[in-house]
Amino acid sequence: MEEIAKDGRFRGMPPRPKSSLLALVAVLVAAACVWVTPAGAASLIEGVWSFNGGQVAIHPGPNGTLVGTVVSPTMFAQCTHEVGETMWTEMVQQENEPYYWGWHQWLENGTCARSTLGRTAWRVMEAKGGGHYLLVCFSSPVKAPENPVQPKIAPNGEYKEVTYSCYGSEVDSAHVAPLPGGGGSTTVGASTGASGGVESFSEAVSLPSNKQCLSRRLFQIHLKDPKYDPLKEVVVTLGHRRLTVKRHGNVFASTIDLRGLPSGRFTIKIDVTTVLGHHLSGSRTYHTCAKKSKAGRPAPLRSTGRKHG
Repeated sequence: MEEIAKDGRFRGMPPRPKSSLLALVAVLVAAACVWVTPAGAASLIEGVWSFNGGQVAIHPGPNGTLVGTVVSPTMFAQCTHEVGETMWTEMVQQENEPYYWGWHQWLENGTCARSTLGRTAWRVMEAKGGGHYLLVCFSSPVKAPENPVQPKIAPNGEYKEVTYSCYGSEVDSAHVAPLPGGGGSTTVGASTGASGGVESFSEAVSLPSNKQCLSRRLFQIHLKDPKYDPLKEVVVTLGHRRLTVKRHGNVFASTIDLRGLPSGRFTIKIDVTTVLGHHLSGSRTYHTCAKKSKAGRPAPLRSTGRKHG
């Protein structure tokens, strides 16, 4: 086993980069300064964290574990982890402390395709100036995940059994926000607020007003990404017909074409799913305006069925 220096690093390893390649911060958000939270309460590490120019949301996963989902693109070595990717999995708390073991998803150099997993450790550390940051230690990907090398981080920040490197800085890392909402599904009307972690329907979706009849027969609707929880899927339907939806940057757009349809009532329904699994749906009903008769031309007489002599 290699010797560990006083600062916790293996001798012979390259120095840490000035700008952390893999930086993640955890901030104490509980009112009481305790490390163990009650059953069912959010753990200290849960939230949206900065990560080497991007953002990662650490949130509950399957079987009581935590996972890290990318909510803003972030780099790892030479490759980019895209929005919606689950980059960290099976994060399990150790020793009733702010300390976790789990897996990091590696990407192939050159192709950036998903590769094998590598063991990873996370520990919340106290910053000198107050607050906390997260120290993250990685093992290189292995061909036999059943026999990995598990990095270990002591409470004082010293670490061992690290085959790649450790990252984390109270300077370069920053806590961004708590997790958006409380999860689950939310169905709302056009002017009702949502509680599922995304914005209200009226804030997320740009639709024409339905207070008056609609004279335009061709228009677009726009849906913007909620903050810290981008849209993953958007479904727009007109009656029973599903419409085409395209993404432009952080906005989804769909064209509503009513040309050729008779005047009357129609309903636009929108269902969205975010990368963190929140759901939001809403609808709006419109009435198209009746055509006006041309000025100066009398309205046609309606037959009464009687003869005129």
